[in-house]
Amino acid sequence: MEHDKKIILVSHGKLAEGMLHSIQMIVGEHKELSCMGMMPGEHYQSMVDAIEQSVKEHPETQHLIVADLLGGSVCNGMSILTTYPNVKLIAGMNMGLVIELLLNPQVLSDEEIDRVIQMAKDMNKRVVLEKDANEGEEAFF
Repeated sequence: MEHDKKIILVSHGKLAEGMLHSIQMIVGEHKELSCMGMMPGEHYQSMVDAIEQSVKEHPETQHLIVADLLGGSVCNGMSILTTYPNVKLIAGMNMGLVIELLLNPQVLSDEEIDRVIQMAKDMNKRVVLEKDANEGEEAFF
């Protein structure tokens, strides 16, 4: 039975590392959050191998892999790991998504993961600064 979770951010370049540091500025350090990036000239397989080792060594731990881009080579490479029952792969990394996954203390069901993904999608909005006709003041939303 799964009783713990790890969140691994994976990306092209240093996006995952920057995301981790930005999230730590907001919520502090969390031992279950880590990152890996594929640098120019590298192949994603070394990241897949490292995560697979953790998945095998910790079968009781849910591994939530959050990739930068659906259809990108990093995400595509990670997809092979979804054959393990303790691995979930999520594409489309953003801060809202990762923070919500991180602050959810329990192992997440597919339905809970889908809810978090929908919440993160709902946070993507075009922000417009409008004049308030009554006040002559600028107002958000």
